[in-house]
Amino acid sequence: MQEFDRPVGNRLDGRINQENLPSAIFPERGFCTMFGKGFHEKKEYITKIAIEVFFAKGYKASSLQDISAKGKISKAGIYHYYKSKGDILSYMMVGCAEGIIDALTQCLRTAEEKKLNPKESFEVLCKAYARYLLRNRKLSLLVLRDRHQLPEKDKKKLIEKERAIFQLLRSKVREIPNINSEIDINLMSFQIISMTHWMGYWFDSKGSLSESDAIDQMVDIIFNGILD
Repeated sequence: MQEFDRPVGNRLDGRINQENLPSAIFPERGFCTMFGKGFHEKKEYITKIAIEVFFAKGYKASSLQDISAKGKISKAGIYHYYKSKGDILSYMMVGCAEGIIDALTQCLRTAEEKKLNPKESFEVLCKAYARYLLRNRKLSLLVLRDRHQLPEKDKKKLIEKERAIFQLLRSKVREIPNINSEIDINLMSFQIISMTHWMGYWFDSKGSLSESDAIDQMVDIIFNGILD
């Protein structure tokens, strides 16, 4: 399963030429993994390596040296893109939430173009949400596991993005006709978010269910419950 299908965020649009980079980024022949990439691509490369390191060792036990060794880039090179290890964590976590928002927004745009009804639109929305998290599994699990490590100001940024996700899902739940009026819409929305995020802990691509089957069954449970 590919763990990092797309950039974590789209916040950096600037580009710099290779020759303008400090020579410390590529201090020796072995440190050549990032040659030919622009500023944004290099930053995303470091982020991807950091996700692997943080996931394997835990954020607290990881160091910039670990990222440097795995990514074959000097620590000085990392500092060109990030001020600290915490800066990397903040970028990837806020970027994960931004990626979810982008995926859901695109999904709704497509549903509108296809003229899907509210129930059908919500079904594909849930599937897009689950698919994004499973295909960025390590990152989504890091958000659950290490979010408490974020500085307070960055926690607020993450919570703001997550609130936008919740509000988007809740607004689409409300559009579905014949929803059980006794069920609290907020509770339902939070349950969907929780169910979707926790798939990353138990889903095994080598198990009896394919990714598509697991997502389909999750959506079926949302709409039909577990009883015949």
